[in-house]
Amino acid sequence: METLVERLAEVVSGPLSSPFVSEVIVVQSKGMERWLSMQLASKLGVWANCRFPYPNRFTWEVFKAAVGDVTDSIFGPER
Repeated sequence: METLVERLAEVVSGPLSSPFVSEVIVVQSKGMERWLSMQLASKLGVWANCRFPYPNRFTWEVFKAAVGDVTDSIFGPER
């Protein structure tokens, strides 16, 4: 985990295209989100403007960006 967070810190240390764009890191749990936030703040000095969606939410966002107007029902449990 330490090696992975070191590499992640290297990847996210560069600036994004705009200060208003959020960094997006997919996580499995709230605990992982908190641990990553603390580790990145420790390694980079400051860590802010990041979103930590779960895999399901991230996949949904990608589908909406690619397809456009998609209703929630096509990804519901009944399907």
